[in-house]
Amino acid sequence: MKPGGVVSLKRINSFSFIFKNKLYLLMCLSMVAGVITGSLSLAGNGSAKSLFSYLFNYYINTRQDVGFFKVFISSFFYYTQAGIFFFIIGTSIVGVILSPLLCCVLGIYFSGIAAFAYNKYALKGIAFNAIILVPVVVFVFVFAFVAAKEAFCFSNVIIRITLPKSRPANISGEFKIYSGKFIIVLLLCILAAIIDAAVSVSFLRYFSF
Repeated sequence: MKPGGVVSLKRINSFSFIFKNKLYLLMCLSMVAGVITGSLSLAGNGSAKSLFSYLFNYYINTRQDVGFFKVFISSFFYYTQAGIFFFIIGTSIVGVILSPLLCCVLGIYFSGIAAFAYNKYALKGIAFNAIILVPVVVFVFVFAFVAAKEAFCFSNVIIRITLPKSRPANISGEFKIYSGKFIIVLLLCILAAIIDAAVSVSFLRYFSF
């Protein structure tokens, strides 16, 4: 663009933007589907209520009256497990199916906890969701989007090289790039664990469940 030029909204191609980010959109839609499923599953479903009651109580018990470092280690362990699972499924041909599915499962998990908190504790549950859960969920969803997108892409590479008359591919080089990108996922897991520990230690003591 020339210096002093004015950006015209007419030049912005929304379809082009969506196409370039179609994988992030797919993971986002999968996550939204999970959030909706988790939120609606409490309606008249005894088994779902029991499951989310257990998950909610476990979430509280592992964070309430616990030191920052212990919460950080516990959270980092679980978030890293999810990241490793994304990495592993990306190295197989089923990664194109399992990566959005895992996003959906994460959506069900967190939305189920949030819905249970609201359903049982009303205003206290809303406060818990807004102060404790949402800041953590934002960072978890970010690293899940990145991990799922990279897993989907590398799984797609594996599928292409297994097809008849496929072009030769430097799978070793592609794998090094793939592994390097998961360093970013690891950093995001660390950040999510720090946020989890920080909000839990700072605010969870003000809630009694």
